[in-house]
Amino acid sequence: MSEEKPKTEHLAPLPESLRIQLEQFRKQLWRIKILEATMAGLFGLLFSYILVYGLDRFWPTPPLVRLIILITGVSLFAIFAPIWINRWVFKHRRENQLARLIARHYPRLGDRLLGVVELQDQNEAATSMSPRLRAAAMEEVAKAARERDLDRALPASSHHKWGLVVVLLFFLTVIAGVMSPDASFNALKRWLLPLSDTERFTYTKLDKDQLPQPYHVPHGEDYSIDFQLTKDSDKPDEAKARQGMREWQTVKRNDRTYAFNFKGQSKDETINLRIGDSYHDILVKPVYRPTLTEISAKVEYPEYLQRKAQVIDLSSGVATILEGSKVTVMAKADRDLSAVEAGPMEITPILEAIDAQELPELPSAEEETAKPSAEASQPTFQELKATYSGNHIKTDSFHAVSANIKLPLNWTDKYGITAREKSVLTFNSQKDMEPHVYIQGVPSEIFKLAEETLTFEIQAEDDYGLKAAGIEWQGEFTKPTAKTPAKGELTLIQGAPDQTTLTDIVDFSFEAYNIEPQKLTIRAWTEDYKTDRGRIYSAPVTVYILTRDEHRQLIERRTKDAINRLEDLMRNEQESLDENKRLDRKTGEELQKDENRDKLGQQENAELDNADRMKDLAEEMEDIFKEATRNGDIDTDTMKKLAESAEQMKEMAEKEMPDIAQKLQDSQNQRNTQEKTDQDVQDAVKKQEELLQKMQETISKANEANKQLEAGTFVNRLKKAASEEDGIANILIRELNRSMDASEMLIGRNYEDLDPEDQRTFLELYTQQDQTNSDVRWIQEDLGHFYSRTQKEVHKKLLDSMRESAIDDRMDILKNDIKKAQANLSMNQAKDMAEQLRKWAKELENANDQGGGGGGGGGGQSNNEDQDFEFMLKVMKMIQKEQDIRARTRSLEQLKRALENNPTVPSPTPIP
Repeated sequence: MSEEKPKTEHLAPLPESLRIQLEQFRKQLWRIKILEATMAGLFGLLFSYILVYGLDRFWPTPPLVRLIILITGVSLFAIFAPIWINRWVFKHRRENQLARLIARHYPRLGDRLLGVVELQDQNEAATSMSPRLRAAAMEEVAKAARERDLDRALPASSHHKWGLVVVLLFFLTVIAGVMSPDASFNALKRWLLPLSDTERFTYTKLDKDQLPQPYHVPHGEDYSIDFQLTKDSDKPDEAKARQGMREWQTVKRNDRTYAFNFKGQSKDETINLRIGDSYHDILVKPVYRPTLTEISAKVEYPEYLQRKAQVIDLSSGVATILEGSKVTVMAKADRDLSAVEAGPMEITPILEAIDAQELPELPSAEEETAKPSAEASQPTFQELKATYSGNHIKTDSFHAVSANIKLPLNWTDKYGITAREKSVLTFNSQKDMEPHVYIQGVPSEIFKLAEETLTFEIQAEDDYGLKAAGIEWQGEFTKPTAKTPAKGELTLIQGAPDQTTLTDIVDFSFEAYNIEPQKLTIRAWTEDYKTDRGRIYSAPVTVYILTRDEHRQLIERRTKDAINRLEDLMRNEQESLDENKRLDRKTGEELQKDENRDKLGQQENAELDNADRMKDLAEEMEDIFKEATRNGDIDTDTMKKLAESAEQMKEMAEKEMPDIAQKLQDSQNQRNTQEKTDQDVQDAVKKQEELLQKMQETISKANEANKQLEAGTFVNRLKKAASEEDGIANILIRELNRSMDASEMLIGRNYEDLDPEDQRTFLELYTQQDQTNSDVRWIQEDLGHFYSRTQKEVHKKLLDSMRESAIDDRMDILKNDIKKAQANLSMNQAKDMAEQLRKWAKELENANDQGGGGGGGGGGQSNNEDQDFEFMLKVMKMIQKEQDIRARTRSLEQLKRALENNPTVPSPTPIP
């Protein structure tokens, strides 16, 4: 260090020897203290580095500790050294500062040096000091200073020790660098950058790619972790690990792997791992295994269905797929995925069932040969790829064949955790089955008047879309006639590829479609989009369209059946009354015994059963009355008797019979007195006797109505027989005209010589004539029975006239002539028969109008009650007629819409 020059000249400078001696003292002081500061700074740096290096060899020094070590080490160089230099260098530059330092060791000399230093700048004039005296004093001090070793006044020095320590640390650093350069360089980085993520160098190295941080495991399940060493790592024989605060467990090395098993956990825990000099803390987070929140399949249907692709839910794991469809499975997991696996698909062919009865009997040796091959039902396997994006899964498409398909699906989430178990999706192949169509709202067999409208509902169903639905009808005359049976069809509803149900209410008016009385078979039909299937039909509904006379006969039969049921019910009621009378003979005390109380309970139940049967019968009778109101040929008196019968039945079912049952129930009350029990039974017997009398009156009234229906039927039956004969004559006229046009005369030819078509016609006429003969014989027999019951003279007169005319023999002759193909003769005889039958019908009809028949208006002057009923009946008929008109209008509107929607279908011919 160069000598510092004074900034100003002293008035009296120190002697040269003293100045040089002080200058040398200052240089020596500065050299020692600067060296000490430098050694201390180097010590701090080297020691902090060596400390980090040493600590890293035993455990991963935390960043905070490394930061403290670095700050401490650098502070000796960056803080202590400048402070030390400032103290001993910058604060010991002047001569007076040096004199005070020397005074610590040489007090006397130091004081004298401090004095002469001060004399350098004293003004002689101000102090009256002579220059000579001052120079002598300075010289004296310089002399004394020369006699002393000022180096002894230097402060104690430890720079040699610091130097030795620094050299030792330096050599340790060099040795570490030479012996383990990787560790040394790693420690240097971790020392210089304590807060960086520089990983500690270890000789035991784990494969970190196999150990993510944090490590996710299945929630609550025992798990294992395999810690694998890198190829360049040391291979300690053992490793130990601890889960949370549990005990340490030690495992042996297997090649380069240490396998640890841990208990399941439900919260975050840290695994402490010790392998050689490698220390690791692994944060383990439990998570639930990945699940699929959504799973579906996109189904692309065969082209002929014309349907858009559809996404179906597969949450159940099972789906039925139309054969020929293209299927793509899609799924969504509850978190992002890292892998997905689909397949291989297991495809099991569907074997058609074989009816054992259709197989021929084979010898036992051939039975095995006859069995279907086992390979036919063995499953085959097909690979199928699947991809994922985030948490979405999608498989390649596959086609649904005639087989059952099982598709395994497995997935692994972003944490490497697989699903708890594979999801096996089952796809059952299904053929495009036939649609179904129904007619609802009407029975399979029904009777209707020609002016009525039949209302019903058609419903068609199919799994994969309906094209159209409608109805068709085919008439059939039960007897030969020249008329053409009704036939037609309507397309009522147009479907769509995605419409699986078609429904419509049909108002089918016979008059609107010009359908005369006949047997009519109505079927609903539907079509789906399978081109080679055609129409599918419903079960038929058979409608018997009746004339008023046939309808009247139907009402008469139903009324007779109702009377028979009422008579059966009356017999049951009489038997019940007999038993109640037996109980009535017992005393009140006897009636309160358990066995008699049980009998009373049985009687009560029997009465309630009779009440239910009477209720059903009343409803049937009411329906008969409503049906009769539609027939304009039934007189008012007959209608009134039917109405009164129905009303009386209703009263008995709702009032009289329940009252009797209630009395029987009251008699069973255990709190009754003996007198009360006896009185209840007596009241029940009395009410039951009154009920039987009322039932007898109802039966008589219903019988009267039935007789009037039967009497009015004779006119219509005769007219019908006349109509049958007219039909036979008209067919014969038609055939004669046709044969003349074809130059193939029927007259004079035998039955065997006729054309097969003509033979069939005569055979049908023969059958019809035979049925008419039977009808006329039944008319005579029924007329005889009716006369025996009513003793009406008009019926006896008609019966005698029919017998005298030998009508049976004449009709048999006509039947035989038809059988012989005597066309002209048979035609004239049929006309004569028809005329005779109409004549008898007219005579009976006139007699009835004059009150002589059973079907008159009832005789006598009508009272107010009769007038009220007749007015009510007229109102009901007006309402029914209005309803028929409305129904017919709806039917025509429906026909109009059907033709507008499908103009290519030929329309039936309605009545204008």
